Amino acid sequence: LVLRICRERAAAGDAVVVVLHDLGLAAAYADRVAVLHEGRIAVVGPPQEIFDGELLGEVYRQPVEVFPHPRTGTPLVVPVRP
Repeated sequence: LVLRICRERAAAGDAVVVVLHDLGLAAAYADRVAVLHEGRIAVVGPPQEIFDGELLGEVYRQPVEVFPHPRTGTPLVVPVRP
């Protein structure tokens, strides 16, 4: 509900900033995201362009896979099990 309201406000022209740790939700709702690494912005842009397994694996110090959601096409980020 909260993210839907944020999306509606953004569509109405308001600036909306949301902090999320769930990258799937960020990809589903955000037009642009900023990925932080060691307290600094590592990259900014559309999730479809910047959610990259190599970058996110480095940022989170955990290997991840990024693949498109089967229905929406938005990026899904999944940790790789050792």
